[in-house]
Amino acid sequence: MSPTKQFLLFCVVGVITTAVDFGIFNLLTRPVVGWRRIPANIVSVSVAMAWAFLANWFIVFNPGGQDWLGRAGRFLATTAFSAFVLQNVILYLTTYVWKWPVNVALFIVGKLRLNHRLNDDMVSRNTCKVLAVSVGLVWNFCWYKFFVYAT
Repeated sequence: MSPTKQFLLFCVVGVITTAVDFGIFNLLTRPVVGWRRIPANIVSVSVAMAWAFLANWFIVFNPGGQDWLGRAGRFLATTAFSAFVLQNVILYLTTYVWKWPVNVALFIVGKLRLNHRLNDDMVSRNTCKVLAVSVGLVWNFCWYKFFVYAT
């Protein structure tokens, strides 16, 4: 498979994985449920990881062979670092330290007059999550291609 096609398939799987991740994250962090962002992220990412391993194996990288246990271990190590370290560091930094991205997003939402549909909390948590997922996307593709599913 060409590298371009592989990357495009990776992105499609990533969009679905991200939808699962964001869906669960937003359900858990809604005020009615009241989970904090980092515990909610851990749950949402864990569910998304299970889907991502299978989809990347069968759809994107299709490495063949029977070494699923070894690949699963490499996948978990790579993805866990991305999800539980990189993403949570980015969530923490953009929630509590570097608030500029959230302020820009809130400004844009205000200028587009969408603030009646999107409250500040929703914009804030999703801006932080998008940044965290973006860092993870680049990390994961590189490590999956050259380490996890390498043949």
